Amino acid sequence: MFPILEPTGNAFRRGYAHGTMARKQVAGSVRCYAALFASCGIDWTTAQRRAGRFRDIIAGCGDLIEEIEGIADGSGFHINEILALNCRTEILPPTFLGMDRSGSEEAKQRNAALGLFDIGECTSFAVDKTRCADGSTRVAQNWDWLGYQRQNVVILRVKHDEGSAWPDYITLTEAGILAKIGVNEHGLGIGLNILRANNDRQQMGIPVHIFQRLALDCVDVNAVAALARSLKFAASSNAILGDAGGRVASLEYCPSGVGLIESDQGVVAHTNHFCDISLAAQQAPLSDSLTTEPRLARANAHIQGWPDKVTTINMTTLLRDESGSDAIGKFGAICRSPDLSAPPELQVESVFGVIVNCNTREMLVAPGLPSEVEFQSVAL
Repeated sequence: MFPILEPTGNAFRRGYAHGTMARKQVAGSVRCYAALFASCGIDWTTAQRRAGRFRDIIAGCGDLIEEIEGIADGSGFHINEILALNCRTEILPPTFLGMDRSGSEEAKQRNAALGLFDIGECTSFAVDKTRCADGSTRVAQNWDWLGYQRQNVVILRVKHDEGSAWPDYITLTEAGILAKIGVNEHGLGIGLNILRANNDRQQMGIPVHIFQRLALDCVDVNAVAALARSLKFAASSNAILGDAGGRVASLEYCPSGVGLIESDQGVVAHTNHFCDISLAAQQAPLSDSLTTEPRLARANAHIQGWPDKVTTINMTTLLRDESGSDAIGKFGAICRSPDLSAPPELQVESVFGVIVNCNTREMLVAPGLPSEVEFQSVAL
């Protein structure tokens, strides 16, 4: 299982504990993203400068900037380096996987001088309580990304000070990043699929991972949707949502606005392209290396074959699906194996799988390729 950290106290103290306890993993995240940015022609110094522009925006989000400052102090990194991790979606260009852009070699050389080395996609779904055999709402996904980052994944089990107005929560995230996938004490569960729009990075706005953290302060799906509609975004993503009351939905957000995809017969699935008709007009061109459309079709094929009452076995079977082509690392599979012909530091795979139970406030986590490891329970 991934390291489970239990930061407590005020925002700075929680961040400091995160940075101290996961210092090695935060350093790994810095190396990973410095290398990924460099492959896009963005050296680490430039990445930090771009991330620093979001500091004032994040400072307007309650005490989250204090938590980031705590992570920086605890891990020994500059605050702009931690901001670069939390704003990495906003720094990367719209089509970055597998693309060496102009200036990438120079950026890699500058990173090398700093002692940094060179170095996805996700399938998600949510099932409302009426379709689950045990009456508990589920939010589930595989997180497909650079396999290198598996060693830098942590679980944060966050307990606020007694009397705090904010809910406790548990989140699976990359070390140094405030939140990604998780569930709070209200029973609000959230996952994440990256999206790419043509107008990403043309305005300042709330970073994706900051929004994921803000959502974990909400009481239900409706509250998350209302929060999203009140904000401006600099880049695009999809939050797959469920709550203890039984509601599920898929919330697409981008600089153009917000779209809410409702469930069909109690289930909603999502991959890495816009499904809302109005937002789809802003879809960035899909690279040949992306498999978002066939993966969504495959996920829906599983869902259409489900019984009236869905069990954990049905859900894990979907997340373990390896029906893609074997030619290049089961390309197109929901459970994605790494392309072994690529350098290890560039291999994209299903880093982990997770099934969130919104009613029991726990997660079943596969801390490796879901087809090869067992799902283990982690509760709030």
